[in-house]
Amino acid sequence: MLKKFFKRFDNFIFDLGGTTWKWNFLIKGFEEVYQILENFGKNIYFFTDNTLLTREGYVNKLKSFGIETDINRIITPSLVAAKLFKGKKVFCIGEGLITDLRKGDVKVTSSNADAVLIGLDRSLNYEKLAKAVELVLKGVKFYKTSKNNVFMFGEKLLPGTGAISKVIELTTGKKSELLGSPSKHMVREFDSLGLDSKKTVLFGDECDSDIALGNMLGYTTVLVTTGRDKEVDYLKARGVNEPNLIIKSVKGILR
Repeated sequence: MLKKFFKRFDNFIFDLGGTTWKWNFLIKGFEEVYQILENFGKNIYFFTDNTLLTREGYVNKLKSFGIETDINRIITPSLVAAKLFKGKKVFCIGEGLITDLRKGDVKVTSSNADAVLIGLDRSLNYEKLAKAVELVLKGVKFYKTSKNNVFMFGEKLLPGTGAISKVIELTTGKKSELLGSPSKHMVREFDSLGLDSKKTVLFGDECDSDIALGNMLGYTTVLVTTGRDKEVDYLKARGVNEPNLIIKSVKGILR
């Protein structure tokens, strides 16, 4: 059963990595939480800055864990990028990101690019980094889907999109523009959902991205400690990074 505090909300938004799952397994108790929210008729959304999979890929991955949802309830920087670069040419480092760009009428190219876009790429090599550096030094604007330096793969910590983009930043002396949380682009994307901010609660594991995004949108924000940030980070958080509440895991919304 839902705790009284959470019954007031119609819309529940969950970050994926560190909040819903650790990539290859669900956070303990999430499936139960999801089922109860479904039974109450709540609207449930998921978001992530990880663009390793397409949005459809995330639907299928959640389904493999017993979580039924649809593509319209998955928000990623791939969605933002496809809209931002529609009809343009983009040099992209990424996996699912590239597929979502092509579906969104964006031409993925290695020459005459209008933008350089960095996402998570497990086949990253020196050639790709060198091409990105070449284009950025020529004046092509440079974007990244996430500022997170770490990708949580189960209990392993692997290099994240932020780490990849930093190689290019250090080489070129140019700063990338963020498309993921808590950028103005992601704020705009969530605004387009038309959710009543007073009836919306967002759960995340990172104060400076997930929680900041929710606060910028006027949502109630809840930090869970199953991912990156812990109680010490909650106590240090100030301003837009400060959550309204902290719980050990999403199961903490149940009584």
